[in-house]
Amino acid sequence: MKKIAALFGIILLLFPVSSIATSDQNVIFGATELATPGEIIAFSCSQLYPTLGEPVYLFITVEGKAKERFNETIVVTDEFSGFVAVTGEMTWFSGNVTISYFNMTVGKLPRYIQKILWYPSVVGNHTFHLTAGASPEKQFATNVGFDVEGIITPSLGCPSIISKDNMNQISVTISEERSITEEPAQIEKVTLQSIDGTSSYPLENQLEKWSTWIKVGSDIVEDDMIVSYDIESIPEGFYNITVITTTANYSWPHAVQIINTEPAEYTVVQLSDIHIGKYSNFVNKKKELIRLFTYINENIHPEFVILTGDSVDWYNQKSKRNVYADLQEAILHSDSPVYTIPGNHERYANSLLFLYYPFTNLTPYHRFLNPLNDYSLHYGTMNFVFLDSGYEYSRWEIQPQIWNTTPEGSGLSNTQMYLLENIWGAPQMNQMIIMHHPAVADTNDTGFGALPNDLPSGNNECIAFNRGLFITYCLENNVSLVLGGHTHKNHVFTSLGKETTNDTAWPLFVQTGPATMSRQNNGGRIIQIQNNDVVSYEYVPLH
Repeated sequence: MKKIAALFGIILLLFPVSSIATSDQNVIFGATELATPGEIIAFSCSQLYPTLGEPVYLFITVEGKAKERFNETIVVTDEFSGFVAVTGEMTWFSGNVTISYFNMTVGKLPRYIQKILWYPSVVGNHTFHLTAGASPEKQFATNVGFDVEGIITPSLGCPSIISKDNMNQISVTISEERSITEEPAQIEKVTLQSIDGTSSYPLENQLEKWSTWIKVGSDIVEDDMIVSYDIESIPEGFYNITVITTTANYSWPHAVQIINTEPAEYTVVQLSDIHIGKYSNFVNKKKELIRLFTYINENIHPEFVILTGDSVDWYNQKSKRNVYADLQEAILHSDSPVYTIPGNHERYANSLLFLYYPFTNLTPYHRFLNPLNDYSLHYGTMNFVFLDSGYEYSRWEIQPQIWNTTPEGSGLSNTQMYLLENIWGAPQMNQMIIMHHPAVADTNDTGFGALPNDLPSGNNECIAFNRGLFITYCLENNVSLVLGGHTHKNHVFTSLGKETTNDTAWPLFVQTGPATMSRQNNGGRIIQIQNNDVVSYEYVPLH
């Protein structure tokens, strides 16, 4: 589809706009003979129907034929209404955010085309508003669907922890595709089963139901439902969930935990960069992760565990080894809920063995672990925000004497920052933000492919987009810790990129080393919270 969209742009350069047939995603705005130089005359998208977490290219074509060269300011805003996961539940949220602002040089050529990248973060309806200087505004509408069908929330990698002293209901989100001529999806039965298999509880008292549908194909729609059930009579415990619809059965293991009250003092464990499936390391990462979970169960008893990306090394659907099945099996040894975010390695999904090419395919991650990229969780009066720090933005650098394959993350999109500021974030609470790539380092990128840096902290192996805005958010909005991994090192930095000796110089930007890559001293970061304040966050070998 990207090649098709690029070809479409070339065709626009060669032929008059009036000769191009339009489609749902290739939109022509008026006849070219009526357009003025610098006016937007066409818009196209590299994917007909984008899905959550899949980067797509937007192509904007403006009229040329200017007598003298000039710069035209192009602004693209996204007016959206869609699904966002907040405090453990899916909600429908509307907003308006500028996704691109740039200057385009217009001269004597017939057409000028600008390619911009859009990273969909919200499932639902999107209307792009396109402006170019004083020209009339143009609009383009599209929809974004979930990447997979089934139970969207709760899931193995984004479980629901329900404290009965706060609420007595569970919210379940289902997504299912159908032909536009078929009957809408309906939920027939929802059941919680204890993870040890000794008890089962059907959820029969439906409290609320909300549904919509989104067009995700020429004649395909996606039914999305949010249904709430009363769980007052269900005892404390850790549960699997099963949902039966009129057309299919869906399930997630270890997806729901019910507790009577949230403790004032509790522990969270962070494990990072597990890399299950890595062939160039002689440690059995699956076996080692199971050992770590066993140790955590017996000695630490955390409220939940966080996996900060690169949990698998590389996924090949044709391989005899399914690394996500191995990861699932290991996670099911945890007696505590496990929350996940994707890293760059979760995107390596291809059929070529050992080829670590920066693909952006998150479908296996969504199917086997967690259908969501970003979400927030309130636990007590602590707010945890889980952010997808993106795909590989820059992979190769020339360091002195060696090639260094240390990819940076693309970072946070304007939409993610908007949602962090307006719905995921809760600055009235103590906050902790979790993502794979760091935002702060003590060194800068160097050599070929290096990213520019105008901030006081280093940017080596860090997020690229919106790094400064994100650091400012953390400084101004009651963030204690930013937990990450990616570098395979243990560091605790201030916002200036300095190692700190002050344990409470919030916000602190933490890099956590790999949990399973060594034959000795494998471990994780143990975060202790008392009365909703972080009191310690040490990296500890777990053996």
